[in-house]
Amino acid sequence: MIALILFGIFFTGLMTFVIVRISISCMFWSSKNPNDKQHIFKVYFPYYIIILSIICIAFIIKFNKSLLAIYYFSAVYIIALSIWRNEMKSRIKKKKNFAVEPNQSHLP
Repeated sequence: MIALILFGIFFTGLMTFVIVRISISCMFWSSKNPNDKQHIFKVYFPYYIIILSIICIAFIIKFNKSLLAIYYFSAVYIIALSIWRNEMKSRIKKKKNFAVEPNQSHLP
């Protein structure tokens, strides 16, 4: 019985993560400039967080402010914020300059 409960919690958490991840990735995929993460963040992030907040609050109210609903939708909100943060970090790659400047101090 405990194994089924743990499996249910794991499956629910995994599906939540996948759905939130896909919803955020769709914004990057549908953008005209998918490599310009700062622009995507400035344009889409405020609307995404506002809509997510409204949905989470609406479901918490719908479920009569039960602790399980509060914990679940708080976790959804935190997962969404962490995915946005990781998406911004993972797409920022600094180009390393491997050019070697010649040392010509020995020339007259």
